[in-house]
Formats: sequence, structure tokens, C-alpha cells
Amino acid sequence: MADTAEKLDPLWVWGETADRPRMLHSMIRVRDVEAALRFYRDGLGMSLLDRYDIEQGRFSILFLSFGSYRDGQAALELTYNWDQAEDYSHGSGYGHVAIGVPDVGAMYERLARYGGTPVTAPKKMMAGAPELAFVKDPDGYAIELIQIRRGTERG
Repeated sequence: MADTAEKLDPLWVWGETADRPRMLHSMIRVRDVEAALRFYRDGLGMSLLDRYDIEQGRFSILFLSFGSYRDGQAALELTYNWDQAEDYSHGSGYGHVAIGVPDVGAMYERLARYGGTPVTAPKKMMAGAPELAFVKDPDGYAIELIQIRRGTERG
């Protein structure tokens, strides 16, 4: 069993008492930290949990979430490689990050003001389903917005 000092270590934040697996975070690489923070923190409303600047590795990692490490909410890790000269390729395997929002239409419009690129306007894929929309973040990653609150649908 871990001793008390180890349990209080600030780098062991993912749920020291967890007894089953859970999603921790997804990582994407970004070219401009401030543009990424404007989109995810200021636009979407995520909280910056931590930032680690790793001098010897010449990279920074930032963890953002709608909750905290310990409350079971997954985080998004933004990795900034200090010496990256070219844009990243997203490849054919990357799909999207899905984020539930109370009002898809409002968030779709809001993110355009925070560096997002509108891709697919809010729509329903089938009768009775929640609305969804797609935007791209400042690095071109697809973000799917899914309606989570009833009563704010537009059509």
C-alpha cells in the first residue's frame, strides 16, 4: 500500500483510490499555445489544470478539462514542441474530439470568434437525435460539438 506522502504527491492526480480503468486524457500537438488556449479555454470554457515546460525535452504540455483530475472527467493534453517548424499532419487515422455542450448553435458561433473554423453547421443526423456540429481548432483538428441539453435545439 502506498504511503501518505506518495498519495499526496501532486504528480499523482488521476485518482489515487481508483479501482477500475477510466479515460484519462487525449493528446494533440499544437503549434501556437496562445491560439490553442484562446480556443479551448476562452472559447469552449475548459480550465487549464496544469502546464509543464520541460526544458530538457524542449516541449510543454498543458492539461485542460471541464472538471478536475480526480472527479472522473477526462482531460485534453496539448503538447507544444518548441522547435517544430512545420505544421503537423493529422493523417488519415485522426477523427475528432467530441465535446458535449448545452447549446450547439451558440457554441458553433462562439468558437468562430475564438479562432475556430466552422465546418458543419448544427444539424440532426436522424430524427430524435441531438444536434451536432463540427469546427476546426486553430491547428486544424476536428472538434465535434454535440447537444447535451434538451430545449435549446434550433429545429
